[in-house]
Amino acid sequence: MRAETVKKLGGMVLALATIAAAGYLSYSFSHNAEIRDLHAKAERRLATSSATLFAPIDKYRYLPALVALQPQVIDALRHQDDKRRLRLANIYLERANSSAESAVVYILNAKGVVIAASNWQQPTSFVGQNYAFRPYFQDALRDGSGRFYGVGVTSKMPGFFLSHEVRDGGSVLGVAAVKVDLGNLDAGWNSARLGGEFFVTDEHGVIFLSSHPDWKYRPLAVLTADARDEVRRTRQYDTVLKEPLAITTLAQLRTDEKLADIAQEDDAANGRRQERYFIKTASLADSGWTFNVLIPTASADLRAAGTGAATAVAAAFIMLAVLYVQQARRRSQEREKSRQELERTHTALEQQHRELQQLTEELRVTSITDPLTGAYNRRFFFETAGKLVSAAQRHGSALSIVTIDVDHFKRINDLYGHPAGDEVLRKLTEICKDALRESDVFARFGGEEFIMALPNSDSAAAYAAAERLRITTMEQTIVVKDAPLRITISCGVSQFLPQETGIDETLKRADEALYEAKNSGRNRVVLC
Repeated sequence: MRAETVKKLGGMVLALATIAAAGYLSYSFSHNAEIRDLHAKAERRLATSSATLFAPIDKYRYLPALVALQPQVIDALRHQDDKRRLRLANIYLERANSSAESAVVYILNAKGVVIAASNWQQPTSFVGQNYAFRPYFQDALRDGSGRFYGVGVTSKMPGFFLSHEVRDGGSVLGVAAVKVDLGNLDAGWNSARLGGEFFVTDEHGVIFLSSHPDWKYRPLAVLTADARDEVRRTRQYDTVLKEPLAITTLAQLRTDEKLADIAQEDDAANGRRQERYFIKTASLADSGWTFNVLIPTASADLRAAGTGAATAVAAAFIMLAVLYVQQARRRSQEREKSRQELERTHTALEQQHRELQQLTEELRVTSITDPLTGAYNRRFFFETAGKLVSAAQRHGSALSIVTIDVDHFKRINDLYGHPAGDEVLRKLTEICKDALRESDVFARFGGEEFIMALPNSDSAAAYAAAERLRITTMEQTIVVKDAPLRITISCGVSQFLPQETGIDETLKRADEALYEAKNSGRNRVVLC
């Protein structure tokens, strides 16, 4: 009797352990799937958001160098005590600033003192201010040009500063500088609309642009002594620097991805509530800045927990069913045979279901893939092109089409045979896939003709990409029947126009450009 009791208890413990394990495994699998989905969302948001960050800055890069060449500027720096020359420089800078729609344009002498500025008649004029401590001034004297983000010492407004040395022959007279107002750059970053938070950190890890107002000017960690000294010396965040962001890393998923808790503004002191985020980062080239996308994980965690709980409940029901069957087995051998037959049928159905799923996936891949080259097929291209057109119209972004045709392909088939022609198509596919970005779409259009859709690429960028592809193809050698074979391609390029309603008109123009390339001697790229 005692042994029977122990056996029953052991069975109950095993059943409970099985239910718990099933729930945990289901939760883990579902949570990993949710993380992959968050990764994909973050990738897309990085691609669409970080690319636009420098747009307000890039259009001013030319201005400091242009100002540095102006006779009024050089003349004012030569004769800094001449009020007439300084007035002429102020008037020029005021007009240049108005025309460029920048915040302030000004010139500093070799000691860092502003001698003329576009805001010379305003109460917050920079004239007479000494900015020798600013890195953009020091970098321009040392390297010829500089750039710097910081809060204005005089205006108290954040901005991006661009600078260029002013030369007179072989000597440096001073520095021309432009301030670009970034105060409202992050005002449109609405977290509810974007489905998450965004912020940008500088080289010290200080947040200076953020969709969450309270996070702005908070470092991600306590600044090092050197960083504190530099921020203090350069007055980069003059009077606005806050305490570090209350962020706790829970798991480092990749070098640029992690899960972290961030205390909300009203809860940072008592820790009552933490918001959990999936965080993906990307370094912004030539700036030392890092773009951060934060997606809340609450919904993903809830779905994973729900899946785990549902699986545990299902496992419990399964365990109860097994116990019921075992009891029934004692009552009737026939019922036991029926149960076993039912289990075999269930197993067979599961196997059939798995085979059907595998077949479905194989059919899906086959339906969108060219069997010879492995490139996408014509059907998939048109399905995807429609989505790319919608995205381009919605965001006002560029979209270009490149049509590609192998030159003298019939001659290759005639001289070397169709297997050689097939190898040429496979090799061209390999070259194109290696050259494309992840967002680009490459498909075999039919025969020896291929097509590419290049989102976020205007006609000039698409032309350059096609030209690189043409040169790369021309330099490749394909071994056919132990003999080297070189091929060339002709390309037609067109950009989707706002007045066009679909991709067909763009494709027609690309085909016309390809036709012109073929008629003009082949092995060339023509833009339509």
